[in-house]
Amino acid sequence: MNISILDKTHNRKGFECEEPPLTDYIQKQVSQDVKKKLAVCFVATDKDKNVIGYYTLTSESLGRELIPEKYINKVPKNYNAPVILLGRLARDIKEKGTGLEEHLLLDALFRAFTLSEESIGAMAVVVDPINDYAVKFYKKYGFEKLPDSEKMFLPMKTIKQII
Repeated sequence: MNISILDKTHNRKGFECEEPPLTDYIQKQVSQDVKKKLAVCFVATDKDKNVIGYYTLTSESLGRELIPEKYINKVPKNYNAPVILLGRLARDIKEKGTGLEEHLLLDALFRAFTLSEESIGAMAVVVDPINDYAVKFYKKYGFEKLPDSEKMFLPMKTIKQII
């Protein structure tokens, strides 16, 4: 298995996961988002370059009021917090039980942490889980619910310990 930035050589047509919006995204929408610089998509592929999993990363900012209380002192008043949004993460239904989703998450966290250390300011990774299964999945890695939001938050300090 290889994880790389999506390109035209990757076959996305056969990808299918349990969540139709995530299947539709990789098959129909991702190219437009990449072209418009709205996201970067990383794909896991098999030896034949078939996409078996993917995730997207995007820069984002959170209003100070959304930051969990224990991290609020790191964000100056009247300032939005720079974060990296892990917009989508999915694995093909044929890969269920292989640990691919964990591998994708750890790869995404490693890339986000590296970016925050070397290229852009970002205090955390944020996700917006699609369902209760996803909430439980992210909680296992330390993500916390943001106040008054469905989004979840994982500080770079925690990511450093994970990776």
